[in-house]
Amino acid sequence: MDFRDWYTDRMDIYRTEPVEEGALTRQKRRQIAAGAPCRLFHTGGNKLTLEREAASAGQSDWVQCGNEVDVRAGDELIIRPGAELNQQSPPLRAFAGQPNQYFEPFGAALPGLAHQEIPLERKERA
Repeated sequence: MDFRDWYTDRMDIYRTEPVEEGALTRQKRRQIAAGAPCRLFHTGGNKLTLEREAASAGQSDWVQCGNEVDVRAGDELIIRPGAELNQQSPPLRAFAGQPNQYFEPFGAALPGLAHQEIPLERKERA
């Protein structure tokens, strides 16, 4: 069994980086990766908060992917659930928390066990 077979979702990773233009430094959004294999996990139910000015929705999720994927805290992730299985789910937009990396503890006795888990921040205002 190869645990990488569980990566049925795909994600695109975007990072905002400083770019110098003459004497100015601007922040520009740059795509870091496209179609990185991953798996989305939901840990909490949808939370809808109604406020006087607007409604907001939040959810507690995390995504798992290989350690070779370059994800940093603050990166914007566009996750397409079921993309590897040719499913047409709407993409999810989230921001990455600090990744937690796990490495092969048994000398690769179980292929693909090494991975990283990334907490996600998903909040939308309506």
